[in-house]
Amino acid sequence: MLKEIFLSDNQIIEMFCDGSESALEAVQKRYGAAMLRLARNILSDEQDAEECVNDAYLSAWQAIPAAKPSNLKAYLLQSVRNFALERLRSNRAKKRGGGVTISSYEELAECIPDRRRDEPDDNEKLKSQLESFLAGLSAEKRTIFLGRFWFSCSVAEIAGKMGKSEKYISNQLYNLKRKLRKHLDRKEG
Repeated sequence: MLKEIFLSDNQIIEMFCDGSESALEAVQKRYGAAMLRLARNILSDEQDAEECVNDAYLSAWQAIPAAKPSNLKAYLLQSVRNFALERLRSNRAKKRGGGVTISSYEELAECIPDRRRDEPDDNEKLKSQLESFLAGLSAEKRTIFLGRFWFSCSVAEIAGKMGKSEKYISNQLYNLKRKLRKHLDRKEG
């Protein structure tokens, strides 16, 4: 059996720049599963998740030749995450929030003071503060935090991947949210 050979990110980006449709196939083979998993974690509807991944492919086709991202995987995951979050907002607006469970993004929003969420000019400052907060965490806590609030993994998924109990992960998330709130309040003052 032949081992499948993956192209490097730089080779894939060059394919995009050359207008080769094979670039999309290469991206799908290399990162398609991760992109779909992220979309599924954010959205509860398989069709919506697949559409967001397809939107990310189209966006990559249109933007990569000019953008030439230094980290293709991060670029693609950020794109699919943005499409999925937009779809989630749209779906929630249609449902007016009725019967929808709290998402990891709403959970994280509880940690950010209201005055911060309402000031779009402070986005860069908030980003910097979040990066500072993450840099101060141990590798384990950073993995838990990002697993929940970036990749939208459930507590059970994080626990399974890390070999820890769900209670342990839940307690860590509770403490991390408290620390983040304190960190942001301290930086405000």
